Amino acid sequence: MKCAICKNGVTKSGKITVVLEKQQTTLIFKGVPAEVCENCGEEYISSEVNGQLLKRSNDALERNVSLELLQYAA
Repeated sequence: MKCAICKNGVTKSGKITVVLEKQQTTLIFKGVPAEVCENCGEEYISSEVNGQLLKRSNDALERNVSLELLQYAA
């Protein structure tokens, strides 16, 4: 896919780290599948992956987690 940000690069499959913060909770997800622009490094995650991250973050909020480091697993 052509990068929507730099308009010059193309994306390739890779793994990224995603940090989510809400209220007093910080979650760090490592190894998240994404498309990454070879030119500028912009990262794109699918709506399916995004949904999974948001579900896990809501679960963490309910557990009153303040900081959690997770390895992404589909």
